[in-house]
Amino acid sequence: MNSADSNTSKNGNGNKTLFESDRKLRTLVGNLPGIVYRCRNDKKWTMEFISNGCYELTGYTSDQFYGPNGISWGDLIHEDDREEIWNKIQEALATKQQFHLNYRVICTNNKVHWVSEHGIGVPDQDGKLNHLEGFIENITSQKEAEDILKTRNRALNAAGKGIIIADAKVTRFPIIYVNEAFETITGYKKQEVMGKNCDFLQSDDKDQEGIEVMRNALKNGSSCKVVLRNYKKDGSLFWNELAITPVRNKKEELTHFIAVQNDITDRKNEEKLKDRKRLVLEMIIKNSSLNQIALNIVKILEEDIQDSIVAIWKFNKDSSKLGVLSAPNFPKDFRDALNGVIMSPKSCSCGIAGHLKQEVIVENMLSDPSWHGFESYLAEHNLKACWSYPLLTSSGEVLGVLAVYQKNSKVPTVIEEGLIKDTTQLASLALEQYVIREALQHSQRQLETYTQKLEKTVENRTTDLRATVKKLEESNTNLADQIYETKIAEERAKTSEALFSAIAKNFPKGVILLVNDTMEIIYMEGTALERVRQQKTHFEKINIDDIKNFSKRRKAIFKDYISATLNGEHLSFETKYRGVSFVVNTTPLQGNGNGITHALMVFNDISDRKKAEHKIQMALKKEQELNELKSRFISTASHEFRTPLSIILSSATLIEKQNTPDKGEIRLRHTKQIKSNVQNLVVILNDFLSLSKLEEGAIVAHMERFDLVRFSKFLWAEVEMNKKTGQTFEIIHKTPEIQVYLDPKLMRHILSNLLGNAVKYSNENQHIILKIIQGKHSVYIEVIDQGIGIPKEEQKNLFQRFFRAKNSLDIQGTGLGLHIVKQYTELLGGTISFKSEQNQGSTFRVDFPNAIRNNESETE
Repeated sequence: MNSADSNTSKNGNGNKTLFESDRKLRTLVGNLPGIVYRCRNDKKWTMEFISNGCYELTGYTSDQFYGPNGISWGDLIHEDDREEIWNKIQEALATKQQFHLNYRVICTNNKVHWVSEHGIGVPDQDGKLNHLEGFIENITSQKEAEDILKTRNRALNAAGKGIIIADAKVTRFPIIYVNEAFETITGYKKQEVMGKNCDFLQSDDKDQEGIEVMRNALKNGSSCKVVLRNYKKDGSLFWNELAITPVRNKKEELTHFIAVQNDITDRKNEEKLKDRKRLVLEMIIKNSSLNQIALNIVKILEEDIQDSIVAIWKFNKDSSKLGVLSAPNFPKDFRDALNGVIMSPKSCSCGIAGHLKQEVIVENMLSDPSWHGFESYLAEHNLKACWSYPLLTSSGEVLGVLAVYQKNSKVPTVIEEGLIKDTTQLASLALEQYVIREALQHSQRQLETYTQKLEKTVENRTTDLRATVKKLEESNTNLADQIYETKIAEERAKTSEALFSAIAKNFPKGVILLVNDTMEIIYMEGTALERVRQQKTHFEKINIDDIKNFSKRRKAIFKDYISATLNGEHLSFETKYRGVSFVVNTTPLQGNGNGITHALMVFNDISDRKKAEHKIQMALKKEQELNELKSRFISTASHEFRTPLSIILSSATLIEKQNTPDKGEIRLRHTKQIKSNVQNLVVILNDFLSLSKLEEGAIVAHMERFDLVRFSKFLWAEVEMNKKTGQTFEIIHKTPEIQVYLDPKLMRHILSNLLGNAVKYSNENQHIILKIIQGKHSVYIEVIDQGIGIPKEEQKNLFQRFFRAKNSLDIQGTGLGLHIVKQYTELLGGTISFKSEQNQGSTFRVDFPNAIRNNESETE
């Protein structure tokens, strides 16, 4: 073989080898899961070579990218990404660096795919980078997974609860992930807790029941839910409700623990606050010491309102001054300076709040004119703000003031104001109960004193009665002696008329008559019956029928007695003449022929004895009435107090048992029941106190001008809490405003009693109407119900004390309400009337003179 053949042979083998290498390369490129390309460095990415992987990715074949009418890769790049991608490629080429880009391309079906491009600039012979070569792969699924992961991470970070993931395959379960909420709750950053065990959050407080429960769950690979005391990075306590869930792989191997952390500090504090409020309420119900109740209220506020000092001031009605009730942390010198401050519009803001009966918020006491004169105390003790809230009774009377003093110039937040108002209600309830209890004890002391006086009076009257009885016995003895003496005088008269006449004329407190058988008075002497005696001269006779001062009936009676005596009877009877009581003893007298010819009548004045007997009878009757009244009072009071107190006690016990968060509605129902029965107790006590004051004459009407329509609507809002299911109320008035000139306190009692009775004696789903009508000279109010009504035979006793109709005995009541309403109505110059039919309902009407017209100019 010559050299030419040799060269030909070599070239053939070389071309064959090159072809085989190119074939293998094309085969490799064609089977890659992506696109291999070479393109020009222009904004259209004009392809000079693109592998067949482009079809799988974009839906376009490689041939469609070649030629003058071919597809431009630049056109496939999403328009929002195109400019940014071009700039990044040029930046990489400028520094002769490779570029790595992620961007979106639009496929044939308009679907968007994410691609990852790795490329490099290829220099030409002159060294310019006019071409690009690289590899493009589809990363849509990875991008979607990445987006899902990012979304999940954002969701975890956005969650309000802390999330912790710990590695369960490593000893002590180190933390491998926490979300942003964990950082917010604990104050620790992610890098500070990675690789740690969660027990660092318990600090040194390891002796907790929940920790042992959590350890057992982690040990057994089970889930659990515990509440722990945890501590933030700054050392402050927070309550952590921790739920731990184990995570297992497909082989059921434990790989991780996920813990969800919930900061329930606010809930715990709220529960603690509710417990403290409930404790105060229980103390009030149990009649605990007022000072101890006030001290607990102060502690609640000072613990829950930062930088605060709390004082409770008690109002003295007699002196119109505020005195300290409880202020354990209030500066002593400042407290002494404020103790006894007058409650008036010119006082400090505490006194002003009590005077106005509304809260007064002073943000800066140093600049407030009401605190002028106290600047040295404020500066010394660094007190800036004062929030004053009046303590009022259920009827709106001032009991005192609760004041919160702040070391910062600020106003209360919504939460702080709600807490203050809640505790203000508790303080008002405690003070009102204290005042009522004091009044009741005073009434009891008065009743005991009155009972003792009554017993003493009865004892004295019994002694007087015994003395009177003794006198009566002596009088009867004297009477017997007088009869005896009269008989002797009668015998003597037979023999000595002069001696008889002398005795008769001087007969003490009486008169002696001698009547013959023709009904003629033939003799009459004595100190009594002066007018009758004047009609008979010494020597003349006078017939019974001729006596001028005797009525026909009296004459007939005397003639009957005389006839009986003449028939031989000895009579003794009582008679009354011109207001003078006499006991008359008759004796038949025989004449010379031993026949009865005369009747001797001896009249003895017993007026003093009758008066004594009347006094004794009246004393006994009053004593019986007082004993009956006392028995009815004790019976009614014990019964009416026992029922609401039993309900309050049982409701309080049930509230104590229903202490879980999901029992709120039940607790509200029992709380409402407690409030309702406490209100009933207040009504009962007010009835007893009102009765006592009425009997003492201590109630005087204080007239004011006010709108009766608005007054009635406000009053119904208070009565409404006791209404039964389905009961409805309607107020009827022709004008939007009706001005009256009456005592609002007495009117409050009158209307609340009538409306309360309408609710109490009506059944469920019944309608109650209140009419207010203004006439020319009067204003009258009607309360109309469809209730049980009043039996006709019992209506005459309706306004008596302690009276209860037979059909209302099973309904709570004292029997004093309508009696007091009638008294109050009459004090206001009005009248009360009613119409009622059993099982049909009742209408009560009160009429008052329209004094507002008479006092118009004076009122204006």
